[in-house]
Amino acid sequence: MIKTLRRKFILISMLLVFVVMTVVLAAGLISNQLQFQRDYESALRLELAVDQHFKLRQYFPSTPPTGNQRLFRPRLTFTAIKWGEEGWELRTPWVEVDEHTLQTISSKAMAEQESMGFWSDLGLAYARGDGRIAFINLQNEQAQLNISQWTWTLTYLAALGVFFLLSILLSRWTLRPVERAWQQQQRFVSDASHELRTPLTVILANLDILESEQGNNLWLNAARTEGLMMKKLIENLLFLAHADESLQGIPKQALSLSDLASEMALAYEPLAFEKKQILDINIQANLKVQGDKDLLRQLLGILLDNAVKYTPEGGRITVEVKMIREKPQLSIRNTPAYIEKGHLDHLFDRFYRQDSVRNKSKGGYGLGLSIAAEIARQHGANLKVQSNLEDGTSFIVGF
Repeated sequence: MIKTLRRKFILISMLLVFVVMTVVLAAGLISNQLQFQRDYESALRLELAVDQHFKLRQYFPSTPPTGNQRLFRPRLTFTAIKWGEEGWELRTPWVEVDEHTLQTISSKAMAEQESMGFWSDLGLAYARGDGRIAFINLQNEQAQLNISQWTWTLTYLAALGVFFLLSILLSRWTLRPVERAWQQQQRFVSDASHELRTPLTVILANLDILESEQGNNLWLNAARTEGLMMKKLIENLLFLAHADESLQGIPKQALSLSDLASEMALAYEPLAFEKKQILDINIQANLKVQGDKDLLRQLLGILLDNAVKYTPEGGRITVEVKMIREKPQLSIRNTPAYIEKGHLDHLFDRFYRQDSVRNKSKGGYGLGLSIAAEIARQHGANLKVQSNLEDGTSFIVGF
């Protein structure tokens, strides 16, 4: 339980941190990209305006602008291209661009659907306007942008790693009181169960003596029934307490799940017959698993007992063992029997029973399925439940 709570704490905290940091990272990267785009679009518009209003060929026939004229020039490196009779020609002669490159990028810019854009593979931005095309060489700026984005990303990943380590430390510190309370509760359950076991054994023994001396009667039978139910409850509590305290796995050996399921199904056949239930057995032969025979027998007994208890007269119980995806699977289905969705998530909780079955006629204290789930867990298996109105309720153990 504590490990589950710790995992949930880490998962929730990391999920929150991941969402917040991802939003911050995405906002930063998008902001940088948009600022980069705004810069080169502004520079391109300025270049087109300068070319139109100041006639660069007239003012600067062979040298770059000087003095106040430089104020009209964008800070980014750029070249302006104009359409001539023999093709595209360079309007800013202080920038060296060979003729082939000039014609290639000019034709490429004219073929683009957008009048303004950026070619990341070339590091060039372009803008078309009134028979002119402005180009800006943004290779340095693009390299700086890429470095910035990689820096942000690496910082993001490093921060996630740091927060993950912190969440592990915080989970241990935060859940320490819960862990201490849980351990005290488990010790109390274990100790109380052990202390109750001896006097209960004495009580049942005395009831047997009274019955042998005075004969059978209604009050002795009622006392024995309640005593046996209490004994079963104590045994179940001890099993769960030991399972929570145990850090070692159970001893396992190869055994036939097919034979064990057949044996238990036949044992419950008379009970099903008494309630006029149909018991179908569909077991594939020679399916083996690694496990503890007594515990698996207890698991099957719990599931079969529940199926017999909660299947109405004339209902059908199906016990099936087969291979699913090259792994043995045990399923016990009872029809008609329907469990509402709101109850399914709590069926394996300790002491949980549906309101509709909280009566003495059914017996039990809501620990059976908890024990079955614990036995499945000890065997590395997964116990799940499915229920619908058409097929009834199925308990499935996947090994």
